Amino acid sequence: MSQLPRLRPAAVASAAAVVLALGISGTAHAAAPTAAAGSAQRVGDDPDQPDNPLYDAPESLHAASGRESVSLSWGSLSAATAYEVYREEAEGTEPDEVGPYKRLATVPESTYVDRDADPDVEYAYKVRALDDAGHVSPYTDPVRGTRDTVAPLSPQDLTVAREDERGVTLTWRSGNSDSVKYVLYRYTSPNSPATKVGSTTSLTLRDTKGDPGLMYTYEVRGVDAVGNESRGSNWVTATKTVTDTSVPAAPRMGNHQLVGKRLTLEWSQSSYVPISSYTVYRSKTSPVDITDPANRVATTTRTQYIGTVGEDERDYYYAVVATSAHDVSSAASASVKPAYEEPRPPYATQFYKVTPGAGSVSLSWYAPPYGSGDAPVTGYRVYRSTKPGITKENAEFSHDTSSEDYVDRGLTGGTTYYYAVTAINEDGLESALSPEVSATPTG
Repeated sequence: MSQLPRLRPAAVASAAAVVLALGISGTAHAAAPTAAAGSAQRVGDDPDQPDNPLYDAPESLHAASGRESVSLSWGSLSAATAYEVYREEAEGTEPDEVGPYKRLATVPESTYVDRDADPDVEYAYKVRALDDAGHVSPYTDPVRGTRDTVAPLSPQDLTVAREDERGVTLTWRSGNSDSVKYVLYRYTSPNSPATKVGSTTSLTLRDTKGDPGLMYTYEVRGVDAVGNESRGSNWVTATKTVTDTSVPAAPRMGNHQLVGKRLTLEWSQSSYVPISSYTVYRSKTSPVDITDPANRVATTTRTQYIGTVGEDERDYYYAVVATSAHDVSSAASASVKPAYEEPRPPYATQFYKVTPGAGSVSLSWYAPPYGSGDAPVTGYRVYRSTKPGITKENAEFSHDTSSEDYVDRGLTGGTTYYYAVTAINEDGLESALSPEVSATPTG
């Protein structure tokens, strides 16, 4: 709108009087009419007052529709100290089909956010300016906005267009919706969490990030201009082709423990690209730098690594890289730092068979369980006494063995003997005593 000052009625009347006077005598003698002077006293709802500084409406009123609100903005006027915002439901398409407007708010800035709009109802908005003297501007032309909560229609006919070693290409139809973009999701199974592949404004998208050989389920959803997302399309399944150049998936780190000097790392691996070996790396910073040969710890064909760590080597991060049968390496796994734990003695065991014989007693017991971070059991110690309540300290005899059975010979027939057994691990730690048993050999 032009910024040239509008010629006010008082000025027009004064100019006419001057011309008339000049036309008669050549000299201006007339003053402005008293009626014009009187009209200058009016204030209020008339934007055409002769002294009204708000003779133009605010410019560029804009309504931005959203899911939670309708946001209004307009150009500010230097003479304005506030703005009135009006709203009414837009029943028709023409401006005269809306009304009467109701004042929604009076605000000091040239913006307003209408959070009270009913969802999915189109409203017409207009604004006018005010000043401290009570002057008002004309209204802006109305604009329309909607708090839009209606999701677009679902895309249709999702189709696998291509499967190759570079990825999976999918296409679909818009379904005559108001979507402005589309989001592609994939699942490892129908009930697994969705992974967002990417978004596009076209009707095709290529998934290059899936693991080769793994069968994925795909769906696509439409998104409208305010962010409402549609329901999913039909589902399709597709696979990135495995070839000699396929990159294995990165190993997924699982259990990692450092108990005493024993380090245990375990991981899992996608089976779709054949793996020939795994390389373990370590460094004092995370992520582990797998490009430095000095950080290489070991290579193994198993999905587990067990090693010995000194006291000065406890503060390290570890990562694993998989290498395919065609010598193609994966990205590194996540870097993990095992928390140090003091070594633990093995679990106690118990006898399951006690058989007295002629001058002997035959004993058999279970091998105790141990966790992946525990040192393995390497032997057992059998304790014997001729009195009940046997302890490690009061035992009259002990014998070390590497097997889970022992025959105690050279005993006196008719004498009752009491036994307990402990397990010993490779760290040299001994378990608690087993439950006590007794037996009386024959003569």
